[in-house]
Amino acid sequence: MKTLITTSLTGLFSLFFLIGIAQGSTNNKPLLFSKFPETINCTATQLNGFFDGVQGQNIKVSFNNTLILAGNVKSNIVKYSNLQTVMIKLSAFSNILFTLSKRSDGHENITYVGHLFDNAFADGYELKQIDKLNYKLIKISTDKILPTCNQ
Repeated sequence: MKTLITTSLTGLFSLFFLIGIAQGSTNNKPLLFSKFPETINCTATQLNGFFDGVQGQNIKVSFNNTLILAGNVKSNIVKYSNLQTVMIKLSAFSNILFTLSKRSDGHENITYVGHLFDNAFADGYELKQIDKLNYKLIKISTDKILPTCNQ
């Protein structure tokens, strides 16, 4: 009887162990921004500096000496009179693209939206507006915003 209980408990614990492993994270993507803070403050003036670059030109913008984004302008497109988007290929960050858009409303208020991530990495940054002149780059987990497609 003691052998039956021992065998049953061993089997039960093995089953729990295997279930725990199966539910564990399968994310093997590397972290690209592990040495950087969760949030990085920036201003509208700093963000506007990206729109001065023309395609093929190298550009560099520093955010409070915490993060320096430098790279080649891949495109700088004015889609409408109130919307402009710039994409910068960042050689220091495995050539991922920083995409930033500038939109103005009818009252000449300017809003910036952007992101800095790639599906090949587990982390990135998304731009969030704090007030009219201040923004934050907030660290994100790409697994939460980019669902994996298992095909």
